[in-house]
Amino acid sequence: MEGIYFYWLFWIGWVYTTFLLRKTKERLVIGAGILLLIILSSRHLVVGEYIVNGTIALSLLIGYYLISKNRVGVVVFFLCVSIISTISYVTFRLFQLYDPVWVMFHPTLKLSFLLVILILVLVKDQQMRIALLFVTVAQGELVYTIFLSTIVPEFLIGQRESLDIIAITSCIIFLWYAFERLVTLLDELVKKRTVLRTSRR
Repeated sequence: MEGIYFYWLFWIGWVYTTFLLRKTKERLVIGAGILLLIILSSRHLVVGEYIVNGTIALSLLIGYYLISKNRVGVVVFFLCVSIISTISYVTFRLFQLYDPVWVMFHPTLKLSFLLVILILVLVKDQQMRIALLFVTVAQGELVYTIFLSTIVPEFLIGQRESLDIIAITSCIIFLWYAFERLVTLLDELVKKRTVLRTSRR
């Protein structure tokens, strides 16, 4: 069932953000953002002859906003990264369309892992990772749908499958971030113990 990963993982994310994180302004913004993404998943915007899923539209706006907060040089770099990842996204979707045998089993998971690898390798900042994920999927769906509409009457930008890709990729990126934090904390702990042992000698 398409969309099940999105609703399941995003509801877990909202519960974690709302009830387990410390009460800060950042928590409020993140919680409200997740809730809006869930609500808009069943809403659509009409843009010309195309219908855009509300979550995809909001994801694109959030991604562009977060990227625009950086310096000009950094913005240019992230835009280049988004182009690379968008091309990869569209290529995979077209490959899935023209030769489905190679990606027959769990194509959503395969595409999610591809995006995870690209984003983790090219971007180090956690906030920018999520921003680029949002931009990549939104831009990828836009290009893919426009291309597809020249062959068949496909006018919906942002199928439920794309929401699953956002959810799965976000989850893996956050788990990797938690792993990075754990490694950093353990490294600091080892260094402190080493310093203490050295001082005692």
